[in-house]
Amino acid sequence: SGAVSTRVTAFWNTLAHAVTNVTIASTPAQITRQRQNTDTVRAGGVEIESDIRPGHGWTLGLVGTFTDSRFNATPAQPALQGNRIPQVPRVQLGGNAAYASARGFTGSAQLRVSGSQFDDDLNQFRLGSYGVVDGAVSQSLGHGVQVYGAIENLLDKDYDVGRTPVRTIGWPRTFRAGVRVFVP
Repeated sequence: SGAVSTRVTAFWNTLAHAVTNVTIASTPAQITRQRQNTDTVRAGGVEIESDIRPGHGWTLGLVGTFTDSRFNATPAQPALQGNRIPQVPRVQLGGNAAYASARGFTGSAQLRVSGSQFDDDLNQFRLGSYGVVDGAVSQSLGHGVQVYGAIENLLDKDYDVGRTPVRTIGWPRTFRAGVRVFVP
């Protein structure tokens, strides 16, 4: 009870001859991309993760990832030099609360937050930042049988997952329920 753990991970990666979708033609009606090597990509940042167990059966967690990921040294595609890597947000945050009882009940709630990012190599199509709340419960019925239910995007938030150039949104509020059978 009251146990706390914190982890910090710093990272710096350089990838030579990275392959990505490179824009080779663009009109208001159509964007043409081709898979190409893009010389060097680099990513640096830090991830901080912390868990606390405030009482019997409870776990609370926080995580934050802060990343700067860019095209670097791209003489073959000078238009990409210094641009952010598509679909890599600078900031991602998360929080969760989970409870597990001795009688086989588990419940959890999770918040996922993503900062803005770009959907394309030229950094023209910005995907907005968003936050999504999810939840799940399960109950063991004994003999390796468990019932469960989950909800994703509890608040039914519209959020961008694509924008080249047509906006594509993520899943709406989604429910799942079922029975799990564990076979030894």
